[in-house]
Amino acid sequence: MFNNFVYQNPVKILFGKGQIAQLSKQIPADAKILLTYGGGRIFQKRVYEQGKKCLF
Repeated sequence: MFNNFVYQNPVKILFGKGQIAQLSKQIPADAKILLTYGGGRIFQKRVYEQGKKCLF
């Protein structure tokens, strides 16, 4: 048996050089975030660490 529901997911994508620095301006300090990625390149290229530094 399924329950009826509505799911809305507005998405804003910041793409390009230097966009990680914009995260703190785009995401409220008290927001909960879900980070998705594929493979390990996010860690190899230090993107994860850069993003975490901007948000916390």
